Amino acid sequence: MRQVLRICLALLVVGCGPATGASPVPTAPRETASTPPTPSPTRPASPGPSAAAAFPIEAFAAISEDPVTAELAARFQAALALHDVTGGGGMSATVMTAEGTWSGTTGKADGVRDLRVDDQFAIASITKSVVAAQIMLMVEAGELALDDLVADHLPGNVRFDTNGATIRHLLGHRSGLPDYYDLLNASQETEFQRVWTPAEILAMLPPDRIPSDTRFVYTETNYLLVSMVIEHLRGRPLAAVLRDGALAIDGLERLVHQPDERPTEPMAMPAGTSHAVLDGRGGYLPSLANSTAYAGSGAIASDSPSLARWWRAFCAGEIVSKASLTEMSTFEEAEHIGSYGLGLYDPASGYARSFGHTGQLPGYMSWAACLPEDEAVIVVLTNHEVNDGHLAFSHGLARPLVDALRSL
Repeated sequence: MRQVLRICLALLVVGCGPATGASPVPTAPRETASTPPTPSPTRPASPGPSAAAAFPIEAFAAISEDPVTAELAARFQAALALHDVTGGGGMSATVMTAEGTWSGTTGKADGVRDLRVDDQFAIASITKSVVAAQIMLMVEAGELALDDLVADHLPGNVRFDTNGATIRHLLGHRSGLPDYYDLLNASQETEFQRVWTPAEILAMLPPDRIPSDTRFVYTETNYLLVSMVIEHLRGRPLAAVLRDGALAIDGLERLVHQPDERPTEPMAMPAGTSHAVLDGRGGYLPSLANSTAYAGSGAIASDSPSLARWWRAFCAGEIVSKASLTEMSTFEEAEHIGSYGLGLYDPASGYARSFGHTGQLPGYMSWAACLPEDEAVIVVLTNHEVNDGHLAFSHGLARPLVDALRSL
């Protein structure tokens, strides 16, 4: 699945920190978010711009889900309408603040029906933030450490050179492992109902490696391995682990991890195409093939209110601990995108300070982040196809809403 990050890397080079392309949940006692993460045994927290500052969970404590005033709702709706979606598709957005919460839409779901705020979209690489949060819960529970070797937490029958990479390297895209997105790209456009397995994908990868922890290279392979680690340690499918862990909060019924959980009506079709495409894609957004190929990196589908609800809880320290959030938001230099942490980066760089992620796959783009100075959470989802300027377009998805918020 290709995200906004991939684009940036592809342009010089799914969901990054900026990426492009195809992409990317069921019950047990929930892990607690109060225990600080296990100290890294071989490496201290990586130095970076935010290394000295604890994650500002207090900035999100007063956010309310009560409706905003009619005046503020009109202002946000006008800001969303600044995006030109006349070429097809549309947008759905949610803004959560201490003044209340607003959700709105513009454009079409399938070329005929107007979008609704409960329409589900593929969120692509924003899935990575959820999966990274699950790893941090497991670190807090003492099941693994960030600087453990990946190879030590994979099934014994996996024969794959993990390049000496650690869990931290995978989450931060510093493993040096080759990517498989381009290897699957052609198939993803034709074999919509193909079911991919991790073994198939790993067997396709070339032997080339970059020494781990020497360069930031955004690859879907990293989160494929992360998903395998989670499933191996827990002995359950990733979707089930997430539902009882990183997704174990109220109000996420419209947020689903495909293919184990299916999207349901209403749904925004990829690129605003006819609803008829859904059957040919196995009933998934954007397809069964995409969901199985990028289960750990881009398989979630959601409406904007549910995704915003998750980000509010996450940034308020209600899912993982403040210590884990600080670790995740300790950014290191990331070529072509500025900086990247552990499943997080700043998608509003240049016009606001934020902690979040973006995503892109065929027919969808997504933007989600917490903005501490604005004490707000913003999510923008679109099924509007953009053929040029992907990276700039994706990063700018939330800018009109940020400007509207700051004009109060």
